[in-house]
Amino acid sequence: MSQLASTENSSQLRDKTIAVLGAGKMGSLILRSLLDSGVVERSHLRGSVKHNERAQELRESLQISVGTSNLEAARNADVVIICVKPSGVSKVVEAIRQVLSPNVLVISIATGVTTDGIEAVLDPGVPVIRAMPNTACRIARGMTALCAGKCCQESHMAIAETIFSLMGKTAEVDEIHMDAVTGLSASGPAFIYIVLEALAEGGVRVGLPREVATNFAAHAALGAASMVLSTGEHPAVLKDEVTTPGGCTIDGILELEEGNIRATLIKAITTTTRKASQLARS
Repeated sequence: MSQLASTENSSQLRDKTIAVLGAGKMGSLILRSLLDSGVVERSHLRGSVKHNERAQELRESLQISVGTSNLEAARNADVVIICVKPSGVSKVVEAIRQVLSPNVLVISIATGVTTDGIEAVLDPGVPVIRAMPNTACRIARGMTALCAGKCCQESHMAIAETIFSLMGKTAEVDEIHMDAVTGLSASGPAFIYIVLEALAEGGVRVGLPREVATNFAAHAALGAASMVLSTGEHPAVLKDEVTTPGGCTIDGILELEEGNIRATLIKAITTTTRKASQLARS
């Protein structure tokens, strides 16, 4: 999204009332991002949670309206963001259906729940967007995939892009790919953390203090990822630049290949993708 488009969309968002249903980790993060950005007035933000204690905690920390009624939070909202567990989405949508019209944008971040599934519960014409953010949204370095339902227009997608761009990057994908994106982008950070932990352990084994080893491992990963994004080069090409003939890197790569790291990571993404498609039914 261009800076001009981003500014225009932010201006449009400023007049919107946004309700986040299920203000858990990601839901409360969305609310905090909107507050910190100043794009939305505090009085235009609402949230809902299951328990009164959590509602009070969020009311005090965010200074916005937070209650335990999804219906009351969604009433008169322009944008409703559903952040509940996949198995609970249908129940929530059914509960708020009466206050949702074609003028209200519904965004769901629930894994495996299709736009068709949500639209089937709603009255005809209500625009629905499916979003899949990841954990790095916490530090505004996240990546969020977005896909549009049948009634979604460009203006609706622009609003969703504006909201999630506050926490990092966004990309629009076809819904057929959303489970794969979930398996790779949402679960992938956990796999990277395991790789980083293992690299740091390797550093400890060869004599580095743990803190030093972890720092160098993390920066190696950060630098490598930045190189891929900045240069546009295929990871294999960048790997070959590091792998000098007869050097130490090729010996390390041999160890990785003998340990089937490539096949293991591919299988991990395949498994998480399959599980993502099943969560809404569990």
